[in-house]
Amino acid sequence: MNEITPLRRWAKGATFALLAMTIIFVHLLPLDTLPDRWVSPDLLMAFAFAWCVRRPEFMPVLLLAVIFLLADLLLQRPPGLWAFLMLLACESLKTQTHSLRVTGFPLEWLTVVGMIVGVTVAYRVILSVLLIDMPGLGLALLQMGLTAMCYPLVAGITHAFMGVRKSMPGDLDTLGDRT
Repeated sequence: MNEITPLRRWAKGATFALLAMTIIFVHLLPLDTLPDRWVSPDLLMAFAFAWCVRRPEFMPVLLLAVIFLLADLLLQRPPGLWAFLMLLACESLKTQTHSLRVTGFPLEWLTVVGMIVGVTVAYRVILSVLLIDMPGLGLALLQMGLTAMCYPLVAGITHAFMGVRKSMPGDLDTLGDRT
């Protein structure tokens, strides 16, 4: 059986925080001074969804809120809006963990793609209602599609290299209860 100790839980949370800070740092690097013609996938979203689906106990709400709020501030997005939407999506995925545990990867991928689409659409709708300038629709759709397509790679990386695997029936959580 795979028991999750509080030390392991904190270590995995710190690993995710370090991963998130690395993604944000790379995103902030001034690699190109010209306006973007294409965008990269939102790796922070993909990794957060992968970790929330596979091991929700490693992703406490406070950690997610701080990381996404910091990302909002550093990436100069409206403070708190993206963080709020991502927090809702991550918590929704955490509640579906038990049903996604027994299904195959295609259903997990479809669920995550639905969350990616939902967060992106909600973000754009709220920005348009509040009359806030936003990037072009084409760039947003491209980023949404690339994020959805890179999710299997991200899930594979989290499984193979980071040790974040789906809990199996009979595993113990931090309280000693069976999952």
